[in-house]
Amino acid sequence: MAGLDAIYDMKLRVGWGKNGNQEGIPNYARYGLVSYYRRAATNPLSGPSSVQVTYGNPDLQWETTTQSNIGVDLSLYRGRVNFTADAYYKKTDDVLLNVQLSNSLPITSIQTNAGKIENRGLEFNLSTVNTEGRALNWSTDFNISFNKNKVLELNYTDVYYFGSTYSNNSNVAMVREDLPLGVFFGYVADGVDPETGDLIYRDVNENGIFDPGDRKVIGDANPDFTYGLTNNLSWKSFDLNIFFQGSQGNDIFNATRIDLEGMFDSKNQSTVVLRRWTPDNRDTDIPRAIGGGNVNNVLNSTRFVEDGSYLRLKAITLAYNINPKRLERLKVQKLSVYVTGQNLLTFTNYSGFDPEVNAFGRSATELGIDYGTYPQARTVTAGVNVEF
Repeated sequence: MAGLDAIYDMKLRVGWGKNGNQEGIPNYARYGLVSYYRRAATNPLSGPSSVQVTYGNPDLQWETTTQSNIGVDLSLYRGRVNFTADAYYKKTDDVLLNVQLSNSLPITSIQTNAGKIENRGLEFNLSTVNTEGRALNWSTDFNISFNKNKVLELNYTDVYYFGSTYSNNSNVAMVREDLPLGVFFGYVADGVDPETGDLIYRDVNENGIFDPGDRKVIGDANPDFTYGLTNNLSWKSFDLNIFFQGSQGNDIFNATRIDLEGMFDSKNQSTVVLRRWTPDNRDTDIPRAIGGGNVNNVLNSTRFVEDGSYLRLKAITLAYNINPKRLERLKVQKLSVYVTGQNLLTFTNYSGFDPEVNAFGRSATELGIDYGTYPQARTVTAGVNVEF
């Protein structure tokens, strides 16, 4: 490769390994736990009592993930351009899930190892030194990741449901073989009937009636790809760091709209309901007000599935470094003042407060559900950094 002057360094990598995961297994999971309490003195059976709160599973074990990957590291033009690419395949056995039991039992779920899941994807990273050794120094880092997820096998039951929405008493997330984790399950909404003002649900199974069999996969919370872009600039005594982050192709189930647009109880509503169906306003996409706790117009459906793609200015920091010669008398090696802003700008078509939130935290089975979720704060912080 002596004749390839542009290539400064190149490395090919192949990797294989196994990892165990115990996250999500509570203490004493192999035992059936019992809670003790005291009955009130007014109870004829007053005194100490107990109730079982979990079923133990002595066969419970860690998840095991086997991963294979191949990658390349390429450095060009004496390290001014660096490129990294990785392709990977991950298979997770003994996936931890809570298996649903009969509602007639006092405890309706038990944690067990219930299946297999695969992840496969590509990751790319590009770092460049755009200018160097001048008044302005500028470097850029860009990364992008593509991941596809699929459930390979489920034990004990064919389908698991998660993501409970209490307003309509149903679950929106589904786990099933040959589907990704985090898909949404519900009805297909075909607009508002101009005659009745009620939402029209598609007869998916074509049996001539509206029934639970009309439900299908209506969205996927997994993005097509995620990406990030960081620029670092320095000019004289000033440093500027700008970080953008984004996600593309993921869906969000905006369950918050169930309560804000449902008009089935006494909750405050959003201004969207001002254009609801009435006898004088039949051409609209907002169904009529029903009240009385009737949730027929707010069943989990495509009505609440939105594009969750976004690009966000995640962080920006501007710093000013005091000349070290001015600090010699104070015996200070470095003194800088800075101001940092986080979540300052977000570009998205999502109608909710924040496209980067999930009502169920880090759950892998309940992705992309916005259900009254508090948005991330937009913050501005100023400070002083001193090194002695």
